[in-house]
Amino acid sequence: MGRCLAPGLNCAAPAIRAHSVQNSQVLDLLVRDGHVKAPKIRFSLASGPVFTFDDVGRNQATTFAGFCSEHDASIFKPIDNNAFRSDSEYLFLMAYRAVARELYTQMDGAYKIQGSYNKRVELGIDSGDEPTKAGMLAVQHMMRSYQTYVYKIPFDEALVSGKYDAVSHTVIELQHRVPTIAVCSHLSLDGLSRSGDPIRVSLNVLPLDIGQSVAVFSYLPSEADLARVGLHRILASEGEYQKYLLSKLVLNNCENFVVSPSYYDQWGSEKRKAVADYFVETLYIGKLEVENPDLYLF
Repeated sequence: MGRCLAPGLNCAAPAIRAHSVQNSQVLDLLVRDGHVKAPKIRFSLASGPVFTFDDVGRNQATTFAGFCSEHDASIFKPIDNNAFRSDSEYLFLMAYRAVARELYTQMDGAYKIQGSYNKRVELGIDSGDEPTKAGMLAVQHMMRSYQTYVYKIPFDEALVSGKYDAVSHTVIELQHRVPTIAVCSHLSLDGLSRSGDPIRVSLNVLPLDIGQSVAVFSYLPSEADLARVGLHRILASEGEYQKYLLSKLVLNNCENFVVSPSYYDQWGSEKRKAVADYFVETLYIGKLEVENPDLYLF
């Protein structure tokens, strides 16, 4: 990988690792001793997937190699150098970064899986002339990344034209005693589609100060009504229950989020196990309807 994902995909400059969540302002509210907690999945032949929260340096947390240094600085300057505002440009750029990160993640995964399949062919494990599970898996990942590339095109057009209202948003204000998490993710809503394509949503959760965070849902206008239907329970609720439902959405659909180490230290063994088990189960089941107060992330 290492390709700059600026509009048009014509930039030949190497991509750098840059933050998807603001380093200077947002992570300041979560960091301790230069670190945050980030989810990590490890796979073991003996025990399967193992979920942990690992210490990650603030300069590495939530980074992805999606843009060259020039494009990253020029595109995201309005949100990297300024406090949160709920205007169309700021909200658009948050969503754009989430979509770009998703495309990077899918392209990187497709590239690695294709490389693994090529190695199997080279070793004679797969013939390369007949369909195999490994070959079909590679094709599926390439198709998925292409679909996300197509989805990103309207975002690219809006960025180039400066028509930031081409993306719709819902902003939720969250009150809390201390800031706990930050999220930058792009997800598909389970069971919802339009013309056979899944309904997609970008989610950003940003702590603004000690007592307040915002959750921003972003979607293309053509999908906004269906997206809001899929998010109805969260959007229609309030207070602690709203934060609980949002917590479950994050654990069910997101992997690009960080948690305050000070907050994580307060979790008992039962809560840590409940969060880990829930996260791992969603890898197999998808949307998981479990009610457990230990899944609360705020």
